[in-house]
Amino acid sequence: MRRTFPNMLLPPEIAYEFLGTFARCEYALKGSGFARGNENSVDANWDAFAISIDQSFQTLGEPEFREAIDYLLTEPPRKQVLNNGRIGWKESPPDKNLPQAQQVLLMVRRVRNNLFHGAKIWSPENSNRERDIKLVKAGLLVMKHCVNLSDEVCMAYKVGVF
Repeated sequence: MRRTFPNMLLPPEIAYEFLGTFARCEYALKGSGFARGNENSVDANWDAFAISIDQSFQTLGEPEFREAIDYLLTEPPRKQVLNNGRIGWKESPPDKNLPQAQQVLLMVRRVRNNLFHGAKIWSPENSNRERDIKLVKAGLLVMKHCVNLSDEVCMAYKVGVF
């Protein structure tokens, strides 16, 4: 993996686990009814899933989980933007009016976007390794817990068959 991503500051095994878990979550969401689209395309509906689990999400008291949520909400990943023809970064905290699970899963998707679309591999601003690792680990922990908050999603995630 180092030859493919020579500038990646994240440990490859963390990046690989995050991307694999994210992909399995999307597959499980779509297969358990949290999907939107038509005959031309389909996407996982993370927002509908987040709303459906929000009550359980808020009462889950495991300290590590709560710390991950707090980090994603208080130190959210920035959003890559185009400003005057140049790629840059923008602070983009979640909308506090949304349910907490929806806010957090939006930040998890942003971590994924920043990692998968190359912003955390090729960007010259990829120097905050500790922060990036902490964001990826927090997102990974959140995804693994959220899957277990829906029986249908959990089954699809574990079995991989719908």
